[in-house]
Amino acid sequence: MGHCLNMFSGFKSKLPGIPSLDQLINQSPIPQAAGNLGAAVLGVAGKPSVTQEVYDELVHYFKYASTAYAIILPGPSLIPVRPNGRKLVGKMFDLLTDSHGYVARDDTKREIIVAFRGSVSPANFITDGAGFLVDWDVANSKIVAPTGTKVHLGFQTAWHTISTKTMMIVAAEHAAHPDYAIVTTGHSLGGALAALAAISITLTYPSVQVRCYTYGQPRTGNAVFASWVNEKIGAKRLYRVVHSNDGVPTMAPAILGFAHHSTEYWALSPHSPQQTYICVPAGVDPGLEDPEGSQKLPTLGINPAHLSYTPPPKVSGISYTACSRVPLDQSSSKLYELKDSIMGYYS
Repeated sequence: MGHCLNMFSGFKSKLPGIPSLDQLINQSPIPQAAGNLGAAVLGVAGKPSVTQEVYDELVHYFKYASTAYAIILPGPSLIPVRPNGRKLVGKMFDLLTDSHGYVARDDTKREIIVAFRGSVSPANFITDGAGFLVDWDVANSKIVAPTGTKVHLGFQTAWHTISTKTMMIVAAEHAAHPDYAIVTTGHSLGGALAALAAISITLTYPSVQVRCYTYGQPRTGNAVFASWVNEKIGAKRLYRVVHSNDGVPTMAPAILGFAHHSTEYWALSPHSPQQTYICVPAGVDPGLEDPEGSQKLPTLGINPAHLSYTPPPKVSGISYTACSRVPLDQSSSKLYELKDSIMGYYS
């Protein structure tokens, strides 16, 4: 899964004392080459690797997560947008928290896809920084969580702001296509929102197959929350991808009660199915993380590995860097320049 280190270049903080993503990356103590750490260095050679089919799925759904960074940009050149070549059916947005997402429909795979954008703005960083565990309390929701379920305050607040619109769009699509599966996805903060959406959708539509694909997802809740997500969605339908030594998944410390849900897919370099490992803890609560997975690395925060999860797309046999150009419409070969070099994909 290739490199895209300029994915967020151009997003400058306008608030005193709040650094831009460029500054965070440049100040990272980890060199850019750290994204190329392999299995021998990280000590996961004994873990099972994924099949080509699973690897292709991880790449496929990241295209939706990636497109979430592009579809909310202003400008007529971005309308209509066909995320991953599929039909865009609705968007979610909140001004206060700057939370963004969209819903797409794939009539070929018979799926409804719900994707969320990660952090790019000061408001998003404030969301990320509200790292306190609070009781599950989702607005406008009848979902009752197990006693002791706690989630990240900032992530829950962000989900509050767009959950009603998200569930309205999903409800309309589900009513029109009741036999379609539902997939949630997102990168970074978007991954946390995807997890909260996945459990909400699962409990709202218990007969629907829900899958969740996240990339660089930070710890979103406590161990009770993680176990609840595992139980209701199922570990085999949870794909939590961590690239190399990405520091974001471990930023919310376990020592303060944060925990990841299943299932970690640790993607190393060189990028291939053989270098993407399934990390499942043995003999412990599946809501807890694999001690031999990426959590054994020191927390590095936002670093180059966090911004590089899939290879650049290919159009007519030509590879384009995912950070500079993106084809937005499957029916057209035209490539649109994306403002501020944000990464996006089509199929």
